[in-house]
Amino acid sequence: MKQFEKYSKYHVNFYTGEVRPLLDKYIKSVPWQSFLDVGCGDGALLYAMKTNGYMKDKDVHAVDLSKERIQRAKRVDDKFKCFVDDAESLKTVSSESIDLLVSVNVAEHVDDVKMIKAIHRVLKNGGVAYLSTTFKKWYGWYFYRSKGKWVLDPTHLREYTDDNQLLGLLVKNGFTVLETTKSVSSYPIIEIFSRVLRLSGQASKNPLFRLARKVRVPIVGYYKWEIVCQKKAG
Repeated sequence: MKQFEKYSKYHVNFYTGEVRPLLDKYIKSVPWQSFLDVGCGDGALLYAMKTNGYMKDKDVHAVDLSKERIQRAKRVDDKFKCFVDDAESLKTVSSESIDLLVSVNVAEHVDDVKMIKAIHRVLKNGGVAYLSTTFKKWYGWYFYRSKGKWVLDPTHLREYTDDNQLLGLLVKNGFTVLETTKSVSSYPIIEIFSRVLRLSGQASKNPLFRLARKVRVPIVGYYKWEIVCQKKAG
């Protein structure tokens, strides 16, 4: 729990209105009415999906372990059902109630086996989950240290280094992997300054901030790993 308190204190989501192309593809191509954001943070994805018109007449749920971040997420839309909850149990979410589930940069912070089982429980048969996480090549380097290794984030419990470490868990726990892709991780320089200055995520709604975010620095050996999977029927 302490690592999440630390993470929520120093990591602020930035409201950009951007939806990743792979996620956007499935938002538009699969039928869904109920939605769940697992580890919603300050509500950046909720904001982006609402801005793009995806949340109209939808049953929207969101959970995060931080009470402070849930309060921020609620400000995106007071109709959204946002609760303090953990990704390993999703105890506030009913079984087989969700059509489309998204979890961005959460699996590396938690017990991924418990998380996958919880996701399987709350999804309807045929429900689709989009997951993103960190993938590290053997030469990956960033300036944080944890347990004697260079890591992208000191609060990570793991950084995946082989596809089967996560895809194998999904298949074993009743999912069919529909699509997976990796892209080089990069970091907007402006966000580094924003976090140093402790600016609110609301500041990112400024048009100049959005323009500055386009200046990004690649991170050697690190990739953003995106996975789309579907709960098997029965």
